[in-house]
Amino acid sequence: MADFDPFRVESVRDEQHAVVLVAGDLDAATAPRLHDELVQLASEGIDRIVLDLRRMTFVDSFGLGVIVNAKKRLSQQGNALCIVAGEDQRTLRRVLEITGLDRVLPVHASVADAVDACLDVDAA
Repeated sequence: MADFDPFRVESVRDEQHAVVLVAGDLDAATAPRLHDELVQLASEGIDRIVLDLRRMTFVDSFGLGVIVNAKKRLSQQGNALCIVAGEDQRTLRRVLEITGLDRVLPVHASVADAVDACLDVDAA
């Protein structure tokens, strides 16, 4: 029987920003795939990244670590990382609140709002 891996990372990019869709469980097994995608985007000169987490079903400390490290790298370069989370993602929003990440990672309800915020120079 073949293993089913519902985790996906997909990027849509233009010259200045990228929207990265994360779907499924972001954990120790899958976090390196998100890390690799974010590193690749940075190497291509993308300086504004929106993480669309509305299809993410779970996140552990490894997944949070990848997101936090990406935020640090981008911020140190004067760039931005913004997050999209659905209003119904109470667990994710609670994790961000408990860890204090909601104070350093802008969380938006829509991709359009997150893109606007990330393109704003002050978003970094």
